[in-house]
Amino acid sequence: MLPYGSLGVRIPATLSPVACALKGHFGTVGPSAGAATSNLAHVMHSLLAVAPGTVPLWAWIGVATVAGLMVGSFLNVVVYRVPRSLSISAPRSFCPRCRRQLTWWENVPVASWIALGGRCRSCRTLISPRYPLVELGTAAVFGIVAWRFSGALLTIPYCVLAATLFAVLMIDAGDLRSPLGLAASGSAIADLLLVVATSWHGQWAVLIGGQVGIAIGVGCFAALRSRDPECEKVPGIGRSALIPLGCWLGGLGIDPSLWGAGSALILCCTLSLTGVAADRGSAPMRPTPAGRQIRSRVLSRPLLISVGVAAVASLFAAH
Repeated sequence: MLPYGSLGVRIPATLSPVACALKGHFGTVGPSAGAATSNLAHVMHSLLAVAPGTVPLWAWIGVATVAGLMVGSFLNVVVYRVPRSLSISAPRSFCPRCRRQLTWWENVPVASWIALGGRCRSCRTLISPRYPLVELGTAAVFGIVAWRFSGALLTIPYCVLAATLFAVLMIDAGDLRSPLGLAASGSAIADLLLVVATSWHGQWAVLIGGQVGIAIGVGCFAALRSRDPECEKVPGIGRSALIPLGCWLGGLGIDPSLWGAGSALILCCTLSLTGVAADRGSAPMRPTPAGRQIRSRVLSRPLLISVGVAAVASLFAAH
């Protein structure tokens, strides 16, 4: 369990000072004032009762998983439209070939793809399995985050960071490039939620770590961008993901950050050296044409893959 994994609100310790503060502010004018204070305390109890014993962990994991399915469906829209400078709000989802707008039941995560047999209902064009895989992957990541944080408030900002990383990595894994605004806006939203979650429980070390991590991520991004402004070279692919990754690592603490950054550095160097050897024709194996395509895609994105590994390794290293 994470050191700050039990960040659920402790109702007896929280409501009593609040009630005392309210009584001190309004005074005890009479029975009505006391009743108002009691009612307000009862309302706060209902809204904030998220203590670990109140709702079982499996329920929080289930809620996070369902939310991940819906967010994954939205990420599919982001991954397709943002790098093409299309609006993510209008028009509704449509088939890229026949341009027909989809009905609501054709947009149900995973289930619609299965029901349609992986094809457009109108033109019968194949729908890439990437769409349900992104939805299932996002759901799995959200569930794991909720499990590692024991359903605490920190689950929310870290799910936003996970979605941001997912979107950036998915775009940069293709032939297009993720705009800086995507990583910056996702990191800003997550950081704001991190401030709220940590301030509510006085987890100042987590808050400071997240800010330091973002600063380091921005610095690394700026260094890479100064050497390759248009991101034309292999080392720069996926560089905008360093910003949300910095917040991710910083909030988890020093040891998980070292595990994540260390594993990413080793993997990135290994892939880079392997790519150099492959370019020189000194690779030990001669793969098939399909294998060469996969290998080329992997070796051409060492930073991209390393960022994903760093996020996963650091999350499981936290205890």
